[in-house]
Amino acid sequence: MQERLTMGQLVLQGERLLLRSLGESDVSEDYISWLNDPDVTRYLEVGKTASTQVTVQAYLERFQEGVTDFIFAIIDIETGLHVGNVTLNHIDSTLGTADTGLMIVRKEFWGRGYAAEGWSLIAEYGFEKHGLRKITAGAAAENKASIGSLLKLGFKIEDTLHNGILVDGEFQDNVRMGLFREEFKHYSRN
Repeated sequence: MQERLTMGQLVLQGERLLLRSLGESDVSEDYISWLNDPDVTRYLEVGKTASTQVTVQAYLERFQEGVTDFIFAIIDIETGLHVGNVTLNHIDSTLGTADTGLMIVRKEFWGRGYAAEGWSLIAEYGFEKHGLRKITAGAAAENKASIGSLLKLGFKIEDTLHNGILVDGEFQDNVRMGLFREEFKHYSRN
């Protein structure tokens, strides 16, 4: 992971993508349409209610202080396209823990390893820059792509919350996963 400040923005760079702070200028009509696309938000909390410019701006306010919650735009280096977002949330400096979430919004980038690379960069950032000892994540049991991406990085399944998440109007199990710093496996395409 290369880290740099560009025009006041934190940028993390990997093999094929970079993460940069998500800002108000990213909230375009396309962005709002992604958040209202049931395929994109199927496994996400954001898809349960309609998103508007106002609701997204209110959500982004949570990240403006940049102390315990961070949100990054995932940018494909080759095309310059904004392909998704990744978060590091609820950083607890006393416990050395945080939670992460990710969405790839452009369907043409699904199944290409962008989730694993994005999560790898955010995990490295959390461990190195925030001194975290553990990062947690959750996924619907049928969301095999997210679970597989997390497992590749060293996350382990720690718990399953029976009927803990709503998907397509039905409750299903929520798989809770954890990654300790010493078990982290950096993303590699090979």
